[in-house]
Amino acid sequence: MTLPAECEAALAELDALRRGTLPASEVASMQRHLDACLHCSTYKLHEEAFLDRLAGAARKHSCPEQLRATISQLLAKEARDT
Repeated sequence: MTLPAECEAALAELDALRRGTLPASEVASMQRHLDACLHCSTYKLHEEAFLDRLAGAARKHSCPEQLRATISQLLAKEARDT
């Protein structure tokens, strides 16, 4: 499914909105888009529900320390490579 450019842009910035790192000058525009666009607002709700379930699972289960270290190393390497 091909999305309109404004939806592509909104979905690319959705995480920044959730984290509170979207520039203040863009928040109102993003909110207007989400209020008007059923696709993007639905996507946002599903993403929030997924992240809430993930956070709940993380509180119940812990990652083995060796796996945590491996993931951290891979993420650090990827950050350096980009």
